[in-house]
Amino acid sequence: MSGGPHLNQPGGRFRPSAHEAIRGRERELRSLADAVRRLVRFTVTNTESARETGAIADELHALADRLEPRLSGTPPPRYAADGAATEPHDHFQYDVMLGLYNPLALPIEMDWEPPRAIGRAHFTTPYEGPPGCVHGAVLAGAFDQIFNVANLMRGVAGPTRELSLSYRRPTPLHADLVFEGWVEEVDERRTVTVGQVRHGDRVTVESRGVFVRIGREQVMEMARRHREPGSG
Repeated sequence: MSGGPHLNQPGGRFRPSAHEAIRGRERELRSLADAVRRLVRFTVTNTESARETGAIADELHALADRLEPRLSGTPPPRYAADGAATEPHDHFQYDVMLGLYNPLALPIEMDWEPPRAIGRAHFTTPYEGPPGCVHGAVLAGAFDQIFNVANLMRGVAGPTRELSLSYRRPTPLHADLVFEGWVEEVDERRTVTVGQVRHGDRVTVESRGVFVRIGREQVMEMARRHREPGSG
């Protein structure tokens, strides 16, 4: 995957999803997710009157009431079927940080430029921590998934065991940020992945993660058990 417009994004190239619950409605589901993203941003930045705010809330509740009866008892799987994912976003289409179809996600736009996973982000007000800066917990979540992409593309993925961040300087909101992650060390039991985020030519945060090495089939089995009725 190279730089430039990203898949299934306004103005970008389009490709079908490998995910069984998304395939065939990629544009429509992405449009729904983008609409909710806008609402999140407007909710934390608008200064409308109480009357107008209440009227808008009533309209949105009516839309939610329209959608709720159509929900199935079991949520769609989080991951694409084994072997179907071919590029970074295919792996995490409902992810809270990278998911094109999850309105909680920015989403961070991912590229794979061997040997590095590259994430591009422009965080807005809903992601604010210190005044004018990205929340530290948001940055931690971002690194966790940047590292997951680096590990997956290298074929050495597994659950996170440790994740540490060194906050070198504030990471600004409303700014173009570039995350990088790369595998530093691999043995039979663990993968060590490191990275940084830059604003322009300045590194704002450095991170290091340790991941337990397990096979993808074990991850998919965990996901299958989670979806079974009565699994919690």
